[in-house]
Amino acid sequence: MARGGRCPESRLTRTVSICWSPTFTDEVFVPFWDKPAFAARVIAAVFIVSLLIAAATAFIDRNTFDRLDKLNGPGEPSYVSEQARSDWKGYSGGERSRLAILLTDEDSAWLGLAHGLKSIGVPFTITDDVTEATRHHVVLVYPLISGRTLDEAGRMALRRHVEKGRTLIATQVLGGGVQDLFGFESTVESRSHHSIIFEDVPTLEWISDPNERTVLLGQPELSTSWTGTQTYEKAQQILARFEDGSAAMVKGDNEAGGSAYALGFDLGFFIMRAHNDRNDQGYRAYANGYEPSVDVWLRWLKAVYREHEPLAITMASVPEGRQLAAVVTFDVDYVESMGNLLAYRDLLVREGVPATFFLQTKYYRDFQDEGFFNDRTLAALDALVEAGMEIASHSVSHSDMYASVPLGDGTEQYPLYQPRVKSLGDTRGATVLGELRVSRFLLEQLTGGQVVSFRPGYLATPPRLPEALAASGYRFSSSATAGNLTTHLPFRTNAQRMYSSETSVFEFPIAVEDEIPPIMDQRVEEAVELAEKLARYGASFVMLLHPNEVDHKYRFLEQILPRLKPIAWFGTLKQYGSWWAARDKVELDVQQQDGGVELKVKAPEPIKGLAFELPEDLRPYPDSVMQRLPDGRWLINEVPAGTMTISLGK
Repeated sequence: MARGGRCPESRLTRTVSICWSPTFTDEVFVPFWDKPAFAARVIAAVFIVSLLIAAATAFIDRNTFDRLDKLNGPGEPSYVSEQARSDWKGYSGGERSRLAILLTDEDSAWLGLAHGLKSIGVPFTITDDVTEATRHHVVLVYPLISGRTLDEAGRMALRRHVEKGRTLIATQVLGGGVQDLFGFESTVESRSHHSIIFEDVPTLEWISDPNERTVLLGQPELSTSWTGTQTYEKAQQILARFEDGSAAMVKGDNEAGGSAYALGFDLGFFIMRAHNDRNDQGYRAYANGYEPSVDVWLRWLKAVYREHEPLAITMASVPEGRQLAAVVTFDVDYVESMGNLLAYRDLLVREGVPATFFLQTKYYRDFQDEGFFNDRTLAALDALVEAGMEIASHSVSHSDMYASVPLGDGTEQYPLYQPRVKSLGDTRGATVLGELRVSRFLLEQLTGGQVVSFRPGYLATPPRLPEALAASGYRFSSSATAGNLTTHLPFRTNAQRMYSSETSVFEFPIAVEDEIPPIMDQRVEEAVELAEKLARYGASFVMLLHPNEVDHKYRFLEQILPRLKPIAWFGTLKQYGSWWAARDKVELDVQQQDGGVELKVKAPEPIKGLAFELPEDLRPYPDSVMQRLPDGRWLINEVPAGTMTISLGK
């Protein structure tokens, strides 16, 4: 330290540094027999040595790593290979009761429709055969209709489909001589629209909230985020308009009772862009608000399907037939948080609510904090496990640069993996795979459980995070806010956060977080209001809290948990994710059989607490395994692996 220097301020965030700095001056020699001066020096020396010993003892007590010293791993490498394009044929097959997607261009964002319909619980099939598609009552033509994508025979088959009293939905109707079928005269293509406003018509009464009534296609202040659109000129029935008043969704009716809906944008691309977090901040509220731009369209597809398919049976999206899926999560990324974990555990145990603790495995000291993942703090980890809480990964370094660090080679191991955050915007030695692999290894070794859930620090998401998660053994991610994704429903992720290859990892959007003002206990009513809106369609309500204090965040949980219990199912992210992944594999088919109706539920793996919406004129027989819920839906307590057949009657 420089002569006469002062102790510099700590570069560590949220920590205290102790610095001792003697000031050197020119002194006159004093002999040791000058007892007062000598005694003073001895006392000072003893005092300083005592301080150093005490500090060292405290440091050692706080930062011993005996439980980590013998660990070395993981041993197996993680391979992230280039993902092959997903094959739409994997979504083909099924009975006529399903919604049929007629694919007119394989090189399109059809995965957006597939993942979205899975989320909202509509059974569907994909085909490129017009004859096969028109066997179904409800057909969705995607991505477009034109003379290039459908020949005259195909276009005539769609016309006959509507003339038989059935239903046709199409995105981007560009021509082909079927404009009259949809009730308009011509199409104008554009890139000048950012919003769609639904009309106030009887069939859209359920679209009541202002953020449902107006949905965003992009950020209004950023024209580069706007997508291509089509306006329909001289339309007979306009169901939705762009912000300039032009027709965005129109409907044509047939004398036989058939209907044809035309949407003026690429719905699959719109959904997939949002799921991939590539919509250029096309939202009104990043978090803590209702941002359902994707969900409104999925709910609309479900409503049209249920209205026009006589045998429409759809799956609910919350376990046990509850209305809302609530998940309490904690981001543990600060040394002071470790001392508060047991207080939150006790609150959760009293309320009977399990939670997920995303824990940073910080085993070294750097710019951000000390190495709080050590022997002393791991006792709290053991206590959480004993209480039935989920332990999940919150990375190793908690870097603000995680979205841009290298992918890594998949051989990163503890203790050789030593990333360091030097300052904000300066992280060294970190890789995407290293953060995933090493944190998961340490948590599994020290808890004896399986770690399957991940959340990055700062919600920084690298482009290849989905496939890196899968390669590292994770199944579930909660890495982005619902506002940012404009959906409150979970969904399957895509490789490289792009459009052609799906992964095995599911994303669970964050509804409420703790950092945007006001403080949490001042917005309990706002959070309850949001939860009630989401409960109308079975969405998820993931709460993110940092346990760095036991104050307003604690009071928030104290107040909101009892308020949500009448409508919500509570579970950890692992519990919800496991249920959701099993539900994603379930296939529904309904068909007329011997004067009655049979529902077939095909489940590759068992799933508990699966609810269904049945047509109003169908009921299971009295001895059925289905139980009626107060809201009119039907619940099967346990669906075994295999195919379950349930007889239904009028």
